[in-house]
Parts: sequence; structure tokens; C-alpha cells
Amino acid sequence: MRQNLLLLATLALLMPGAVDAGPREHLFEDQRLCDTSQVFCFRGSMTYFSNPRVLHLRARVQKAPGPGLLRIGLTGTNNLGQRHFAPFEVRVHGNISEIINHKMIPDYPDVESWVVDRVEFVGQSELGAK
Repeated sequence: MRQNLLLLATLALLMPGAVDAGPREHLFEDQRLCDTSQVFCFRGSMTYFSNPRVLHLRARVQKAPGPGLLRIGLTGTNNLGQRHFAPFEVRVHGNISEIINHKMIPDYPDVESWVVDRVEFVGQSELGAK
């Protein structure tokens, strides 16, 4: 029995992603989200893996006026009750059906849970003006 447990533990360590995946939390799952002006929309999922502290967005563009910057504002609170903000930014081509697959490590290692605060889209013409 002890050997079986040891074998199972060893196999779990050798499986890809078993060690580094850690606990995960879905901020949203298979949802359609749009920016505040409803010009850019996407459907997808965002997951937070707390062990390596990785935020991962997997989505597909459904509506876009063209290329630009997708900004997802995230808010998290640590165990001391301090609020922290993390900007999740992805440059997009703005093509319908474009796949977004982007990962980011937020700056605050003491935050274990994040919430989507806002979704914004900044068009290429606006980015060039700044």
C-alpha cells in the first residue's frame, strides 16, 4: 500500500503541469465581455493560477473596430485588506475571430484572488495620439 502511494505521488510530480499549475480560480469562464462603449467584444475565459501567480486570458474577438489595445483592469485584496490594482493589457489586430492567448504575472504576490474591475479598448488611432 505504501509503495502504491509513493508511486502515485511520483507520477503526479512527473505529469506536465501538475507541479506548477497550483490552485486556480476562474475570474470568468466562457463569457462574452465588451468594453464600456460596446465597440470591442470578446468571448473567453480568464484564469488565475495562484502557485506560479499567472493570469491567463484565452478568448476570441467577436466585435472590433480595428487594431488597438485591450485593457482589463483587475482588483485584488491581500490578507491585510489592502487593495491592489493590476492592468492586464493585450495588443490586438482587431480581426473578427482573432484568438487572444495572453499570460501575465501581476506585481502583487500577496494577492491570491483577483476580480475584473473594467474592460476598455483603446483604438490604434488613439494610441498614436498619446
